[in-house]
Amino acid sequence: MASTYRVDFKRLSPYVRYIHEVLVPPGSHLGERYIYDHEFIYIVSGTGWLRIESVTYTMEPGVLLYIRPHHLNEMFVSEDGPMHCFAVHFDYMFMGEATDFSPSVYLGRKQGETLPDVNWLRARPTAEVQDWDIPEFMRPSRTTAFHETFKELTEHYQESRADSHLWLKSSMLRLLGLVYIELTTKEGIRIESPHAGLMTEAVQFMRQNYKDKLDVPLLAARANLSPKYFGTLFKQATGQTVTHYLLLLRMEEAKRLLRSNERTVKDIADEVGIPDLFYFSKLFKKSEGLSPKKYAQSIIPREIK
Repeated sequence: MASTYRVDFKRLSPYVRYIHEVLVPPGSHLGERYIYDHEFIYIVSGTGWLRIESVTYTMEPGVLLYIRPHHLNEMFVSEDGPMHCFAVHFDYMFMGEATDFSPSVYLGRKQGETLPDVNWLRARPTAEVQDWDIPEFMRPSRTTAFHETFKELTEHYQESRADSHLWLKSSMLRLLGLVYIELTTKEGIRIESPHAGLMTEAVQFMRQNYKDKLDVPLLAARANLSPKYFGTLFKQATGQTVTHYLLLLRMEEAKRLLRSNERTVKDIADEVGIPDLFYFSKLFKKSEGLSPKKYAQSIIPREIK
């Protein structure tokens, strides 16, 4: 079985393997297949059906479909007319030359090209974004933004400029950002969560009181829930534990205060609710990759000699 790497937003660096804009003839049937990376399909016009494993989704204008690695899929296009769509194959991070493969796996072998063994492809490691569950079917509200971004991706993929891969990565990050804001509120609560309102109130309370001693029992009591059940609902709604979410809030405020360069590290530790200076520094370095002092020094403008 293929191993899976979990990628957080800080390490997210998408690698686009292939993208194309295509007009699929009416009545077309793309038979059962497996893919070995991630794929987004965005429908511009036309209708049809896409089956992923045992679930069938309707394909129509404005719909975004998402296929994960090693998921059996099959596509039908309606007899009524052609389907205009974009398709992008990608990984959430470059997995290394040893695990890369040619788009010809999906497009057909070029003359003289040797395709990788299917068993190797099945065992190829994959990467998933940590604590972020993208549904297989979406109907985004920002249709213009999605369409423009897929056009950008296609244009950058076709360019031969030395810097085109940078713009391609930038457009792919924009696409993932659009997907994220379609799925979550500004507080990071999943919109489809049945407890979104309750968890939003809890997050707002945490934002207003992160300096104080906060824990799961306190937040659960405010919601009239048991600590265990509250923690479960919070993780389902945000993708993170209460402890980790609170830590992120405190680290973001600590960085803001460090950038102002007006307080000592000890004062900032007290301000964000982690009065133990050693423990605060340890948490900060684990989160940001450098100590609070070095972080502050790294953003102080230096005199050019």
